[in-house]
Amino acid sequence: MTEQPAGYLSHLKVLDLTDFRGAIAGRVFAQLGADVVQVETRDGTDSRRQAPFDPSGASLFWAAYGAGRRSIALDLTVPADMETFEKLVAAADVLVESGNPGEKPLLDAARMAEINPALIHAIITPFGVDGPKAGYHDSELTIWAAGGPLLPVAAVADRPYRISVPQAYHHAAVDAVGGALVAYFARKKTGRGQRVEVSAQTSATQSTLSMTLAGAVGHANYTLRKSVASFKKNPDLSGSGARTGKSKWEVQDGLVEMHLAMGPATGRFTNKLFEALIDMGAEGVEEFAKWDWPTIPDAIANDEIEEEDMERCRQAVAKFLNPKMKNDAVDIALKYKLLMAPVTTVKDLLESHHEAARDFFREVPHGNRVLHQPGPFARYLDGAFADLGAAPEIGAQGEAIRRDWLGEAKPAPVPSGAAGRPLEGIKVLDLAWVVAGPMIGRNLADFGATVVRVESSKRVETARMLGPYPGGVQNFMRSGQFENCNTGKLGLSLDLGTEEAKAVILDLVDWADVVVESFAPGQIERWGLGYEVLKQRNPSIIMLSTSLMGQVGPWSRMAGFGNIGGAMSGYQGLVGPREGLPVGPYGPYTDYVGPRFGMIALLAALDHREKTGEGGWMDVAQAETGMQSMAEAFADFEVNGVVAKANGNRDPLIVPNHVSMCIKHDINDRWVAISCRSDAEWAALAAEMGGEMAADAALATLEGRKAAEDRIEAAIDAWTLNQEADAVEARLQAVGVPAHVVASSEDIFADPQIRHQKHFIDIPRQDGVISTVEACRFILSETPAAPERASPDYGRDNDFVLEELLGYDRDRIEALAAVGALV
Repeated sequence: MTEQPAGYLSHLKVLDLTDFRGAIAGRVFAQLGADVVQVETRDGTDSRRQAPFDPSGASLFWAAYGAGRRSIALDLTVPADMETFEKLVAAADVLVESGNPGEKPLLDAARMAEINPALIHAIITPFGVDGPKAGYHDSELTIWAAGGPLLPVAAVADRPYRISVPQAYHHAAVDAVGGALVAYFARKKTGRGQRVEVSAQTSATQSTLSMTLAGAVGHANYTLRKSVASFKKNPDLSGSGARTGKSKWEVQDGLVEMHLAMGPATGRFTNKLFEALIDMGAEGVEEFAKWDWPTIPDAIANDEIEEEDMERCRQAVAKFLNPKMKNDAVDIALKYKLLMAPVTTVKDLLESHHEAARDFFREVPHGNRVLHQPGPFARYLDGAFADLGAAPEIGAQGEAIRRDWLGEAKPAPVPSGAAGRPLEGIKVLDLAWVVAGPMIGRNLADFGATVVRVESSKRVETARMLGPYPGGVQNFMRSGQFENCNTGKLGLSLDLGTEEAKAVILDLVDWADVVVESFAPGQIERWGLGYEVLKQRNPSIIMLSTSLMGQVGPWSRMAGFGNIGGAMSGYQGLVGPREGLPVGPYGPYTDYVGPRFGMIALLAALDHREKTGEGGWMDVAQAETGMQSMAEAFADFEVNGVVAKANGNRDPLIVPNHVSMCIKHDINDRWVAISCRSDAEWAALAAEMGGEMAADAALATLEGRKAAEDRIEAAIDAWTLNQEADAVEARLQAVGVPAHVVASSEDIFADPQIRHQKHFIDIPRQDGVISTVEACRFILSETPAAPERASPDYGRDNDFVLEELLGYDRDRIEALAAVGALV
């Protein structure tokens, strides 16, 4: 057999039948060393026809996401080729496909399982493999509309805007990799494979900061819109700027991301900001330096501070920042530990001395040159990642693949009876907080891992201060965000400021297989709980540290939430109108991406430990996980000099790709997203609209529509304005045009496809009240996610963890309580 690359998953064979919707899945498998074989027709996968393009017309999308794999050309309508394909299926560990089942049939899943009962078959679709919307015509824009992330952007812009480097399908494809690895752990117990189904719509809901729960829990008017975006009605307590109208500040060479955080969780950072401004000699800030920002929400509610006061405050901050440069913001943020960052571009990132110090960008051949592409999404794991080779030409390795895959006898996985839960027996100490870290533990708990979540009532976790709340009543024990991130976990209250609590942590390290932590880099070491200490206690421990910029590098000490991660990974400048300032994606964007890659890296490390006994420390920088799905934009800059920026909702190959207003519901705007991926879809839309659009033959081609994009969008705006959004969706879907209501949380809760997929689940709490949370975003056919318990209140499981898991007697537990360690 030909030599395979290094990597923790180098023992896996992956058949890739994805179109552009799933292209990143194969890249992620290849990064971890799997032998990924692209099965494509002799015309090639449509990933080869996605923008951007190099001067020769070759797709840089394919160059970016096709890297690291091999290609075999097969026509599955030809019997001989189908025979070869089925032999490949028989040899494979994982098969990944993507597509729209309403437009092109998916593979026969039953037949695939018959050929290879051990096969893990991951299926990525826009809305699901079945259900009322399974055949809906789709575009990246309509998926973003259907899943919830699109609507909140309209609160700070003239309409909803997508991310201009498309992301919706990437989220789903990475979920498919995570799901496939969970299914692989199940197969190790049973010898049997299963299906992994991923809907891009449900994957997109993760990018809403749990806003999608509002309709389910009855938190009225929680979906951020202009009608509820008043700072008086909805002060932003998140720290991420998710619900604020001002987070971008102009400086001389671009923008800085920062918002004036308020409330008990993060208001202290704004107190520090004004202390810093005074120290730096800023003018006109003395009044605002006297405000106590943790209590500002109360002052707003009591009419002690008005919007006019806040606007004067913003103007004073803007005056100070305007003469600065973007990198000055980094220096200020590091010196004073502020939540501030430059809004970076792909150019900035490729030239970043921080990323250079971390050796993040790696060379990938393309033609007669190399591209600098996003590298490993976790550091410190020796041999975990493989270098990616050039994206292959069509069928270039066909003979070698036949020889390698079909010339070997594949040993059958050893069956061992009932499946149980895939991750049962894995023990996790969860020291993470807010979103990015806790979501890793949530996903592990969904599939049977025992996860002990540590927190203290002495410092209320930021996620508890985020809604939505049942009935709209703030209750830190019933935060929808906290429950979404921590369902299934055991809860242990510990004050890590006490030596006694630290001793308990070390005992938990002896017990655990995995530690997940998301403190600021250096904090865990200052507590005496760094990896070197933990490794002495438990040599096989796997520790995952997730932070904004990583554990090392000149900018590693930058503080902040996922909005800062979004700024430092290029996203904050990619959402907004074509002219004017960008507004950025909704909320802490890298908090939505980081957990997906973190779980994949963790499962690969656990698999490696089973084989070698080796643990390890992995450094997951959230900004670097975000960059994984901007690979084509980095290539576009290097090859064509194009710096990706906010471009409204426009797409180089889809015209129109537009969001239009419809009839309002009460005071709330209603919008519909519409895309035409082909000339035929445009003809269908134009026929529905009638008038000059239908009569203009010049619009029959993509080139003609591109030249008239402003006119087409204006005509669509006029056509939808007096129609109901859901009626436009139904009307256009019926004639084959991708369209979808830009969904609010109420729309998502009522969505028949979401209900068909059982995306909202009810779990009883210890007080008998029902907790409603979102389900896992990948569905396993044989061993589905099944969280065992609701998220914990403070100390709910103290006795169980200390007595049953650690074997403490009552005297020791009472002694811990007496010194204040268990709070």
